Amino acid sequence: MNVLRIAGFPARRVVLDLGTLHQQLYVVDGLEDYVDTDALLRDPDAPEPPYWAHLWPGARCLARVMTTRTECNGRRVVEIGCGLGLAGLAAAMRGATVTLLDTAHDALRFAQASADLNRCRVATVRTDVRHAGVRGRFDYCLAADVTYDPVLQLALADFLAAHLASGGRAWCAESVRTFDPGFRHACERHGLQVRQHEERESDDGREVSVRITEVSA
Repeated sequence: MNVLRIAGFPARRVVLDLGTLHQQLYVVDGLEDYVDTDALLRDPDAPEPPYWAHLWPGARCLARVMTTRTECNGRRVVEIGCGLGLAGLAAAMRGATVTLLDTAHDALRFAQASADLNRCRVATVRTDVRHAGVRGRFDYCLAADVTYDPVLQLALADFLAAHLASGGRAWCAESVRTFDPGFRHACERHGLQVRQHEERESDDGREVSVRITEVSA
């Protein structure tokens, strides 16, 4: 039996119900096989698991924002730290011009394969938000579960200040450090307008809280 492999990982196709859209997505089959929890607890220098491969609750929330609460047709959209690309692909399927950014080449391979599966077009760029090197401005900026680190909070706020179009909006979802006000403060120092609210999302069979930070120029 032939096993589909993407970037060296066994892959399987899942179908996600996003309200007004059913999206097909390639995910890593048997992801738990690539996460050695004992090694991570024992050795601070242990290889980092492929965190990009987890379908984070924040990504699910942002995908629903793109499918049920926004007009995407003709908009220019960027997803920062895209991982599997769920939110950006949802925007692309609804007519947006989408750029996906991630530091992990393997993540971008999965996202591109899913774009092909859904017959939509995206641009993929391997880069770090701390020195992204991306030109132009975007109508919508998306980031799911990337503000867990204070350094990334500052870098993402800098990116939004430089790349959010006049009248544009950003949605940043966080399910890990929902209590941390660092990202909001970093945005406000740039003069960006910030609103926040909490949503509930399923993650591996349990409900978790997701903080949505909406930023406007």
